[in-house]
This record gives sequence, structure tokens and C-alpha cells, in this order.
Amino acid sequence: MFGLIDGNSFYCSCERAFDPALRRRPLVVLSNNDGCVIARTDEAKDLGLKMGDPWHLVREKPALAGVIWRSSNYALYGDMSRRMYELLCVLAPRVEPYSIDEMFLDLDGLAGDVVERCAAIRATVRRIAKIPTCVGIGPTKTIAKLANRVAKADRGGPGVCDFASAETRARAYPDLPLADVWGMGSASIAKLKALGVVTVADFVAMPADQVRKMLTVTGLRTQKELQGVSC
Repeated sequence: MFGLIDGNSFYCSCERAFDPALRRRPLVVLSNNDGCVIARTDEAKDLGLKMGDPWHLVREKPALAGVIWRSSNYALYGDMSRRMYELLCVLAPRVEPYSIDEMFLDLDGLAGDVVERCAAIRATVRRIAKIPTCVGIGPTKTIAKLANRVAKADRGGPGVCDFASAETRARAYPDLPLADVWGMGSASIAKLKALGVVTVADFVAMPADQVRKMLTVTGLRTQKELQGVSC
């Protein structure tokens, strides 16, 4: 069983960790030379700010006058990522970094209820590393990453989404668009949409030979992963 833990608005969370006055306020972090938005808090998202927005243009909008901006500080973010990784290594049998703010956890062998354990891991990271996170649980990395996305989308939820059981996935998949699937690009989504395949449930139900013909062996592996077969 895998868990995927992901720092929420990671760069912004790192800035907030050292400046509590930024909490609950709209905050963005900008790219090199303060060119465009590369991280946003929920408060900034609610004001309509999008990833990649050119800051010299959007900052002139009256509705965004209260948004706080920070220049990117990659040394800080790398250090916070390292701290998060070292802490997780104490809490889980094995940790595999995927990106600066995403890490896969090996949940096999953990005592007790896996959801409760992941909630405890999340709380520990928040308390010690000062980074809010969400955790997705699944029998494959693709499912764990999808569950993490669902957990992050539910702002008022528990921060942990458990897709360990086939029954839970069967209920959730019809409501999840293919764009939520790790590695599913726009070209593949367009091909599938032409066939009426628009949800994760539609994709999982496709004949395997058809998937391989359309999306090569990579697409077939993604389908197998969504079916619960680790590739």
C-alpha cells in the first residue's frame, strides 16, 4: 500500500512557516525575476489568480490589491523539503521523494488503521515541519496520487483520502475526470474523449488491447495501475 503526501501550496506554506502574519491571507510566490505566479494559497486562488499569471499585469487589478507576493527562495524550499523528508523517514518504513513537495510512503507493515496512521503523520508534519499536507492512499502509486488530488480538492475535509479498496474506487471513479490522473496528457485525453471516454471509470472499463493501441504500453500501464495492479 502506498501513500502520497503532498505539501499544500508548498512554496507559500514555507513562507508562512517563518512569517505567521501571512496565514489566512492571499499569498503568491513568483518565478525567477518575479515574472509569473508559481504558487498560490487558497485565498489567492479564490480571487481568480492562476498558475502562470504574469504578475506585472495582474497586480494592477483592483481586486488583487490585497494579495501579498514573495520572490521565490529555492534554498529555503529545498531545506524545508529536506526537513519534511527526514521527518517522514522516522514515521514510515520507506520514503521515496517524487518532487520537492511530494513523497511516496510505503505503508506496508504500519500498525493500526492506515487512515488513522496517515492522519497522524500529516499532523506530525504540520506540527514539527510547519507544512500543511494532504495524503492519498492506494494500492498503486497512480491511485495514491489520484486520492491525494481528491483530498486536496476537499478543503474542508480530513486531508486524507483512502482509495485502498476496490469498492471505494468504484464509487469514486465515475465522478473523476481523466485530467486528474497522473501522467494523462491533453493529447491522450482528447483521443479518449472522441470515443466518449471522459471519466476514470470509462477509462478503466476500456478493453486493454484498445488502450494499448491508442496510448501505447504507457497508457496500458496507467490503466492497470488504476485497476489496482502496480506497474
